Amino acid sequence: MTRMTYEQFHQLVTGSPHPVILVEGTRDLPASAVADLEQFGRRLATDYPHAVFRTGNAKGADEAFASGIKAVDPKRLQYVLPYAGHRQHAVDALSYQIALTELSCVAEERAAYHTAQSSPEYRTMIDKRAIVPQLRSKARYLLRDTIKVTGATESALLPATVGIFYVHKDNPMKGGTGHTLRVCKIQCVPVAFQDEWMHWPATPPA
Repeated sequence: MTRMTYEQFHQLVTGSPHPVILVEGTRDLPASAVADLEQFGRRLATDYPHAVFRTGNAKGADEAFASGIKAVDPKRLQYVLPYAGHRQHAVDALSYQIALTELSCVAEERAAYHTAQSSPEYRTMIDKRAIVPQLRSKARYLLRDTIKVTGATESALLPATVGIFYVHKDNPMKGGTGHTLRVCKIQCVPVAFQDEWMHWPATPPA
């Protein structure tokens, strides 16, 4: 994926009337990086007061970014959950939350299409999720990751504008994070990894 400069990120966010910034990444977040993500979350929420931030509420990077954003304004944090009550202890009461099970059948089928399109290796799981209970449970997480990017207009979820990720350096495309990145690529949603945003200047471009 093409590297993103701070100027490019700034233009994407300030150029949108309703920017949606994905904040997420690996569950295996090193303890030494937690404070950096929390600080960056606070910085983004402070510097871009008209933006909303979207997360899947996973442990690790998702939770660290969200912690920083909640410290500034929890009302601008959107949780897209695989099912109602998912890690509810981590969700601020003032934040927006919606579970995959609360979306319309049309929204889920659209997400299923985009999931299989982005990650063909999961097509069988997606196609058989309604008849195999074990697949249904796993599929919910993939569909959740897809909707984080594509949005769901029926539920007032706009498509993502840009994504901020903390990824495995050796294997950025691993697991659910890799799937989310593939959806971003197909949906033309630009993304930045930690080796980019950690080195952005301390203040937004003029």
